[in-house]
Amino acid sequence: MRIPIRYVVIPTLALAACGKPGYREDAASTAPQNADQYVASADSTDFPADITSLTSASRKRVRTADVRCRVTDVFRASTRMEQVVSSVQGIVVESTMKNQYAGQYDLPYTADSLKRMQLYTPTANLTLRVPVASLDSVVTTLTSMAAFIDTRAMRDQDYTLAYLANALKNKRVGQHTAKIVAGKKNTTLDVAQYQDQQEETKVDRSISNLKMLDDVTYATFTVELFQSQAASMETIINPRYVARAGFGTELRTAIVDGANLLRDLLLFFVQIWPLLIMAVLGWWGYKRYRRMSVK
Repeated sequence: MRIPIRYVVIPTLALAACGKPGYREDAASTAPQNADQYVASADSTDFPADITSLTSASRKRVRTADVRCRVTDVFRASTRMEQVVSSVQGIVVESTMKNQYAGQYDLPYTADSLKRMQLYTPTANLTLRVPVASLDSVVTTLTSMAAFIDTRAMRDQDYTLAYLANALKNKRVGQHTAKIVAGKKNTTLDVAQYQDQQEETKVDRSISNLKMLDDVTYATFTVELFQSQAASMETIINPRYVARAGFGTELRTAIVDGANLLRDLLLFFVQIWPLLIMAVLGWWGYKRYRRMSVK
């Protein structure tokens, strides 16, 4: 005996429709709990291991590294570093590449073109966030590509006491509020303002501790790359040749300029006619004096 398909499909769809809301409610109820646990971890003073040892895994140690080095090819080295960071589940916070120009020179090449030479130094700046366990391998990868290491700094700072101080202060916020409420001279407004201030301060301390936890898990690696000065050569049009007028135009302009020069010269001599007359009279007087002195 064959069972009609509608007797199978309809109950299945009904069960699926009934099951989806429950699943969404479970997911919705789970998300706030995870968020609350994450925030609560910022004020935790319970450590799974002994913190008296400097090398204990429970200590809040923040590692950073800064490297400035010269490489053969800035673009290739930057791309390689980005790939390495992605392979260890890190992130590239910032990656900037630019050229620092040292000068530009236009040299004669042909009658209608010039050789333009630009001197520049390629540089790159990267800010990387990598899991703290992979920091040493990432730094080693970069230094192996470097042709010259200018600076290399690695830091390991312990923020355990600062973390504990924030956590203990947050736990005492409720006790201080209870003391103020118990006072007789405090108004309701004073208590409310004090509570708001304490809650804001508590939130700031919790955010500071969460940032410490994030820095403990992921190390910050700052990289500055540069390479030897390079030259860029290109052939460009000579603007003086392109802007020069035709032969007929230049010939006509030369004739007009010559006529203007002759006119200006004639006007100049006409303008100084008193000086010319004085010079002629002086020369005539000098010649006459010479004749009289000879006789």
